[in-house]
Amino acid sequence: MPVGDVSETEGRPRIVSHGDRQRREIALTFDDGPSRWTAEIAAVFEKHRCHATFFLRGPAVDERPEEVAALAAAGHELGNHLWSHSDSVTLSRDELRTELIRTAEAIRKAGGKWPDMVRPPYLTGPEEVADAASGCGVRTVALASIGGGDWTAGSAEAIFEPVLAAVGPGDIVCLHDGISPDRPATDSREPTAAAVKQLVPALLERGLRPVTVSELVGKR
Repeated sequence: MPVGDVSETEGRPRIVSHGDRQRREIALTFDDGPSRWTAEIAAVFEKHRCHATFFLRGPAVDERPEEVAALAAAGHELGNHLWSHSDSVTLSRDELRTELIRTAEAIRKAGGKWPDMVRPPYLTGPEEVADAASGCGVRTVALASIGGGDWTAGSAEAIFEPVLAAVGPGDIVCLHDGISPDRPATDSREPTAAAVKQLVPALLERGLRPVTVSELVGKR
């Protein structure tokens, strides 16, 4: 959606934190990328013929446009994770709109579609983001029902075991394939990549199929 097509008449995006609890599907999502771990994580889904949703940070898109194009070509869903990774409640409506549009344009330039889904950094300020995103081609503000705690985890087991113990039909799981510049708790997402290699087949064995957030909650 070109910036010139942004319309104030578009409806306000819905806010979701999980999908249908009766369907044996879940969504694994990844924030803050793309990064040098993104391809390794995406390859796990491709091996098992399923997809994930990646919420991309604007500057990371500019740094690694080839990763964005590869994700789009593989059928993964690309979402908007704003530009500065600031807490949304600290930004004005105009600042949020600027970050949304700037990041969306970067994703489209890199080879993805204009994203119709956004996730606020830290999952904060969803109402503020929904208000700012009205007219920006956004249909959904996606939160999560399970946090993987991987942004501070030092091992794959510390991520894999709690997520597998907690996850059930309809859950949206928040993980990270990149490192935020403002609050880096670790310097690697290798534990996340290793955990995903265990998690995806374990979920499939339980009859919980990973799908994109849009598939899980349905398009409106």
